[in-house]
Amino acid sequence: MDFENSQQNTEQSNSAKNRMTLIMLSVVFIAPVLLAYLAYFGGWFQGGGKSHGQIYSDPWHFDDLPVIESSFADFPSSDYFAKWNWLLIIDDKVCNEQCQINWFLLQQTQLGLGKFADRASYLLVLNQNKLPLAGEWSQVDYLTLAMNNRQVEVNQNNPRGLNTNPLAVDGIYLMDPMGNIFMRYDLIDSKEQAPLKSKDLRADINRVMRILDTSKLKK
Repeated sequence: MDFENSQQNTEQSNSAKNRMTLIMLSVVFIAPVLLAYLAYFGGWFQGGGKSHGQIYSDPWHFDDLPVIESSFADFPSSDYFAKWNWLLIIDDKVCNEQCQINWFLLQQTQLGLGKFADRASYLLVLNQNKLPLAGEWSQVDYLTLAMNNRQVEVNQNNPRGLNTNPLAVDGIYLMDPMGNIFMRYDLIDSKEQAPLKSKDLRADINRVMRILDTSKLKK
């Protein structure tokens, strides 16, 4: 075996080890909290309750999303860092009527958290072909992601999350303060649906807030 082949094998081996290390770290830090979410919504103990959204046993991580552009500073330096965030992911160039209805839904849901409102926020996410937002929407913070075939492809190499499958677009995703994206809600189609949907979203986030707070106290 010549030196070049040996060096290539060594690099491949190191890459595999690094990937395994990152996967193990993800499991160590993500799994306990995720198991708590699943335990609660799965009714594994008294006081549990069914989630109103679709909960994923393998969460994605925000750092794995293919961010093209944002209207604010990088995420760790933004007001959204270390908060609960609803991501309104719309595969469109603009925030259309349905998008606007769901954006106002999230706005009202966050305000409805009362004293806990400062622990949560929401972000508009459009596709990579976004057009300039006009009027009052020009003041709304946004992200753009690379979307193809109505999906968001995520990082396949050294992922931070446990899930490397694509995310379906046109939905609302709940992300915890550690960046784990673990629950999805369908969009509403009319303002009349907003009060009930807002109640469901608040119920779920209040529960997971308590779960995360309890897990921190136990450490």
